[in-house]
Order: sequence, then C-alpha cells, then structure tokens
Amino acid sequence: MVVRQTYKLTQVVATSTENKRFEQTLDVNVKTKKGSTYYLYTEALDEHKLKCVLKVEENRVKIRRRGVINMNFTFVKDTLTDTFYESLAGRHHFFVHTNDIQLNDNVIHIDYDLYEGDEKLGNYKYTLKKEEK
Repeated sequence: MVVRQTYKLTQVVATSTENKRFEQTLDVNVKTKKGSTYYLYTEALDEHKLKCVLKVEENRVKIRRRGVINMNFTFVKDTLTDTFYESLAGRHHFFVHTNDIQLNDNVIHIDYDLYEGDEKLGNYKYTLKKEEK
C-alpha cells in the first residue's frame, strides 16, 4: 500500500568556507516492501527536478537521486562507504562517513561527512520530517 504524505526536507551543508541551508516541502509516496520502507519524491535543484528514492532498512539508509545529478549514497552509522556521483561537472568518486542516523515514524535524520579522496568536502545534515496536518 502506498500512502501519500507531506514532508519537509531540510539539508544543511557546512564547509570550511560557508554554511548553506536548503528547505522544501515535498509530496512523498511512502510504501513498505519486504521489510524496507521507501520514500519516493521529486526534489527541486535550482530549475531542475530530481527523482529521489530514500530506502530505510534495518541498519542502513540509501538515497538515490536521478536527473541532472545521479547518485546513490549508502548510510551506515559509524561506517565509511563509497559511491560515484555524476553531474554536469563530471563523475566523482566520493566517500561518505555516517556520523549519526535517527529514525522514527515522523523524522529521518542523517548526519554525514563527505570526502573526495582524503579531502573532507564538508559536513551534511539531511532531515526528512513529516508535516502535521
């Protein structure tokens, strides 16, 4: 069964030179399948639209974005994972260190550091919170 709900997406990026905060309200389709919960939504990035799937499993969260950016990030608390990130600027090999994951019925919060090689690009906070009706 698919349930359509309204969520607020907040992303905070902290680099050595600046801090940025992005927020948007999303219509999210939520479905459960084989023990995993999927959140399907379209995210705005400037004038572009990204098709996104957030998959919550028992011990990890995955985010897939498709569009002008193509990426698959896997988050496992206290674990370093690697991924490829494709954009108009080219293809990059990134490492993701997940500092914290908080999951409950209303909020998904991920705190992670992003690296390219040995260089830390920044700290990122991703929060998907169900809006009250």
